[in-house]
Amino acid sequence: MSDATSPFGRVAVVGCGLVGGSVALAAAAVPGVVEVIVCDRDPDTLARARALGIGDRHEPDVTAAVADAELVILCTPVGVTGSIFHDIAGAIGPRTVVTDVGSVKSQVLLEVEGRGPEGARTGTEAPSRDPGAPASAAARFIGGHPMAGSEKRGVDAADGSLFQGATWILTPTAGSDARAFEELSAFLRALGARVLAVEPGLHDRLVAIASHLPQVLASTLMDEAADAAERTGHAVLTVAAGGFRDATRVAGSDPDLWVGILAQNRTAVLEALDGFLVRLRTVRDQVDAGEWDELRAFLDRARVARGLLPGKERVGRLVDLVIPVTDRPGVLAEVTTALGEAGLNIEDLAMRHASATAQGALLVAVAGDDTAERALALLGERGIRAHLEPR
Repeated sequence: MSDATSPFGRVAVVGCGLVGGSVALAAAAVPGVVEVIVCDRDPDTLARARALGIGDRHEPDVTAAVADAELVILCTPVGVTGSIFHDIAGAIGPRTVVTDVGSVKSQVLLEVEGRGPEGARTGTEAPSRDPGAPASAAARFIGGHPMAGSEKRGVDAADGSLFQGATWILTPTAGSDARAFEELSAFLRALGARVLAVEPGLHDRLVAIASHLPQVLASTLMDEAADAAERTGHAVLTVAAGGFRDATRVAGSDPDLWVGILAQNRTAVLEALDGFLVRLRTVRDQVDAGEWDELRAFLDRARVARGLLPGKERVGRLVDLVIPVTDRPGVLAEVTTALGEAGLNIEDLAMRHASATAQGALLVAVAGDDTAERALALLGERGIRAHLEPR
């Protein structure tokens, strides 16, 4: 857990399963958080959360839960996130920040902004264009997705250390409120997570390959093995070793949750499945034809790629990138997603507001001089003016 102080005193967590319970536990340990409000429509789940000491206050009614919260985290299935957002939009304060933890972002953001089924039904306002007025509820919604989890489910599996060292993706848009993004990023870093900003559509394509496809493959392999076990008197499962268990671990995940995710991210998942089927057919044909050199080359490419998977990194000296914001609308989303999509982690972020002697600027901290130079070059290629300011 980081030593940083939370910018939010009261945090409401809506939905208390594995992730919601873990968020509530982690938030309670952050300095500056004075109350964690847990909301769930299931009275048994609320009772269990109370018994486990998860949350300071327990509310079955979502509008009551969020009424005095400064941050609302929607830990609900992706299919209902938009609906719940519109249910609470009139109950939250004018500066309350809202985020979610769902595995799909594009459809949820369309609904939040009033361009999807839920938004069309409720007529939620578009993000405010007046910089002096409070940002709309939609502008203060920043889509989020912690890249951490477990095949276990339910509040009993909650773990306050789940997000330590994990990447937490945020998906700001051109209409996102800069203050909301800044404060949410600081809160997530206080949980021990590393914030990565990505454009919503790219997020969905990336997780289709990195998360959704592995779930389908694990479940398919497990189903095939179970079917073979019936035909062979359970011999397949009897001889299953560590490799099989590793490959099928996520097959134990919640089916209802995954049906919702696959439905929401259908297009990207289909693209990932089609690409995988082409590769699988190639491997099948190589085995059939006895093309062992080609097969060896394929296995070696995969081995090398596996070794490139990132581990936990040490954060070096922080260097600020200073980006003027007065002359470029939507610069927050443009800068953060550009860096995120290039794999450059944002270690800190702040707004330097305009004064009589200086224009406003976005301060983005990255780790080390090399990363800072890469970020500066990347932004320059996109026509974004920036300079370095060592800390």
